[in-house]
Amino acid sequence: MSIEKRLYPRILVEWPATVKTLQGTIEGITKDISVDGVFIFCPEEPELENSFAITLEPSKERFISVFGERVWSGNFNIDDRTVFGTGIRFTFMAPEDRQYIAALVEKERNE
Repeated sequence: MSIEKRLYPRILVEWPATVKTLQGTIEGITKDISVDGVFIFCPEEPELENSFAITLEPSKERFISVFGERVWSGNFNIDDRTVFGTGIRFTFMAPEDRQYIAALVEKERNE
């Protein structure tokens, strides 16, 4: 039995995500999110600094810019192709973006 280390509940979301890496930017898709972090699938493993910028796009009208650090990562086989996934802990997020995510999580968990 594994012990849940997350402090905050998360919800499944599929949002476009742009991760800024040492080589430029890599486009990815989120799998889940909480006010504390996000899991992102990318087509390749990004070379990440200790702290890096991420832009999330929950809708065409809204963008969320955050900074994060990699907590863990690995390769996954999805639909007969290998993709790279990384769990990211947020290190900086604007208060209004944190509130936006908190409200989405609360709404999803109460439905």
